[in-house]
This record gives sequence, structure tokens and C-alpha cells, in this order.
Amino acid sequence: MKKAVKVVLIIAFWVAIWWILSLIIDNVLLFPDPLTVLARLGQMTITADFWISLLTSILRVMLGIILAIVLGTLIAFLCAKVKIVYDILYPFMTVIKATPVASFIILIVLFIGKDTVPSIISLLMVMPVVWANVYEGIKNIDISLKEVCTVYKLSPIKKLKVLYLPSVMPYFLSAVLSSIGLGWKAGIAAEILYPPLKSIGKAMMDAKSLFITEDLFAWTFVVVALSLLFELIIKLSFKFNPKKKAGAKDENN
Repeated sequence: MKKAVKVVLIIAFWVAIWWILSLIIDNVLLFPDPLTVLARLGQMTITADFWISLLTSILRVMLGIILAIVLGTLIAFLCAKVKIVYDILYPFMTVIKATPVASFIILIVLFIGKDTVPSIISLLMVMPVVWANVYEGIKNIDISLKEVCTVYKLSPIKKLKVLYLPSVMPYFLSAVLSSIGLGWKAGIAAEILYPPLKSIGKAMMDAKSLFITEDLFAWTFVVVALSLLFELIIKLSFKFNPKKKAGAKDENN
């Protein structure tokens, strides 16, 4: 309860700052107040275009993020097992992390097309982060634990369950939480630069072109809210342990 109250108070503080700034600027075309933006968001949510744009953008961006998580994890395990694979892929991952997002967006549009840009950009932004963290987690596994698994001749599946997953999971979760927001923002940025039809990026570009600032603020709020929502879902999904809850229930009975 205390944590919830704290969160509410922090949000209220920043909304108050927003409101004060809107009063100082005193120009709804440049800086609309929170109520104006909230009212406009309410109007948008009752239209079909809003939900179509929202869902298509979520599908595009989250497809890239999910693929990045899967590929980054698999490649990290491969690199940890085969040193030459790590030596070959390390420069590639470094180049991806160092290259500006705009450069990738332009290249993808030239060679593939703009409809796939959000997915590929999200993948490229998230994969190196997941790869680096998971690889680090694997390399930091206690050597004595590995020796125990070898002595008892555990099967690969059993070794994965009792050795790798508990040791690597904190690194994996940290990578996902730190990169999902990055992937989401990068995917939406790609939509804004080369907007596909029926997307959040297209809606934001239209608002900017027509100088409808409250729409731009409303869509920005949606993007931030979705990023926070996905992070919250991941945190809750990793905290939820059905076996642990069932055990506690049986113990009480």
C-alpha cells in the first residue's frame, strides 16, 4: 500500500509540473495541458483507427523483441560453448550496438521495405543486450557446480534445469527488462521515420504535420504507457511461481 501511494504521489507531482508548464506557456497549440490531452485520448480510444494502429504497432515491435530475446539467448549459449563462434560474432554485435539507429532504418528501407522496419530495428536493438547479458551469466557459473554435474553425469536437460537456468536467469531478466523499453522506443522511432499504414508512427507523423499537438502528446503517452506495461508484465510473470504457491497452500492445509 505504501509503495502504491508513493507511485501515485510521484505521478501526481509530474502531472502538476506538466500543468504548471502549460499555464506558463499558455498556448494549447504548443503545449496542451493534461486534461486536454486526456480528453483527446478518450476521444481517440472510441475510434477503430486507434485500435488498429495500436495493435499493428504492438505486433510489429513485439515480434522483433521476442525474436531478439530468443536469438540472443541461443547465440549466447552457442558462444559460451564454442569459443570461435564468440570471436566471430563479437565484432558483429559491437557494430550493431555502435551504429546509429537511423542508419539501420535507412538501409532496411532501401533493401527490404518500410513495413518490416519496426520489427527488424527492435530485433537489432534488443539482441546484442540479451546476448551480452546471457553470455556473461553463463561464463560466471560456479565451476564447482559444473564439476558436480559432471561427477553425477546429469543429462543435458537436467543440467539445464538445475545449473544453467538458476544461474543465468538473473542476467536474462535484467537484459530483458533493460532492453524491452529500448526495443519499443526504437521500433516506434522507425515507424515515425518511415511510417507504415495504420501504425502509431503514422498517427504521430500525421499529428505533427497537421500541428495537432494534443494528438501528438496523447500518442506519446500511449507509447510510454505500453513500454511500462510490458515491463510490468515481464516482472510479474517471472515473480509468479505456481508450484511455490501450490506448495504453500498445501502446507497451510
